[in-house]
Amino acid sequence: MSMRAVARAAWLMTALVGLVSTAACATGPGQPAPDRGAKEFGIASDPWHVDEWAAVIGAKPTMVMEFEAWSRNRTLDSHFTEARRQGHTSFMVTWEPWTPVDVAKGKAAQHAEQPQFSNAAIAGGALDSYIRLFARSVAESGLTVYVRYAHEMNGDWYPWSRDPANYILAWRRVVDIFHAEGAENARFVFSLNPSVFEDEATWRSNLTTYWPGDGYVDYLGATVINFGGSKDHPVADFVDRLDIMRETFGKQVFITELNTAEEGRVAWFADLRTWLATDADWVVGMVLSQHESRGQAQLGDKAGNLNWNVTGDPHTRPILRALIGEITQPTGGGAT
Repeated sequence: MSMRAVARAAWLMTALVGLVSTAACATGPGQPAPDRGAKEFGIASDPWHVDEWAAVIGAKPTMVMEFEAWSRNRTLDSHFTEARRQGHTSFMVTWEPWTPVDVAKGKAAQHAEQPQFSNAAIAGGALDSYIRLFARSVAESGLTVYVRYAHEMNGDWYPWSRDPANYILAWRRVVDIFHAEGAENARFVFSLNPSVFEDEATWRSNLTTYWPGDGYVDYLGATVINFGGSKDHPVADFVDRLDIMRETFGKQVFITELNTAEEGRVAWFADLRTWLATDADWVVGMVLSQHESRGQAQLGDKAGNLNWNVTGDPHTRPILRALIGEITQPTGGGAT
């Protein structure tokens, strides 16, 4: 048995024991987590809505994450200012080099190349002026800015997944420009899709295709969305893929989009909480993203219901509140 398999087996045994006390957090106090360093907890939102969200949940995120398409041709100066006003010291940008395509047009339309924002155009310098403008804004933000550039490139639903060789060159050019503009507060997140719907061999074969090199990446990222329905996956399935990513690239991991289908959500989040408390020191943070899901729209009836929100769910709020307290405090033991 591999070391990864041994570790997973140990975690599963702990999870079976811990689920009882973890799930009990919905009605009463849970057990404090072991001592460990603080992690980030973010929500996919603009910073102006953090107070409202935190008031309902009873716990405040440490940052927000925003999706920002290059077609907007703007900086996020006012967003950074509001994040600082909220007391945040960090911010994540999912930075998408495209003009967004209506999900109703289908996956093929979303995957179609957009020459203006192609990997080749970026690698060749055609968008340098915009990249420099954005980099200067990040440099002056007063925040640690996690740049999740051209995410889920190992899938086939975004145009930047085309042409891996130029993807690598484009990534390196972006990073080099940020350094040239003095944006040393930027942290670049190479954000893969764990693709638990694929067999492991197929997924592994595509894992390193887009890798820009150790010196160009600060953190790994991963989308962890359990779609439910016939695409229902336990936390353990995602853990396996995250372990492989970490072992392959030797970097710590950010869960950059986190969500699960409505059915079974309480047990799923309880399982996630148990894993984070017992076997996830290498996970540095996560972002809860409950925006409308492109993946659900593509899957249709195969998926469960992702159109729910924790702010309206009294059953999930206590577990999430406890999870936030545990991971964002250096010594664990968040309030329930």
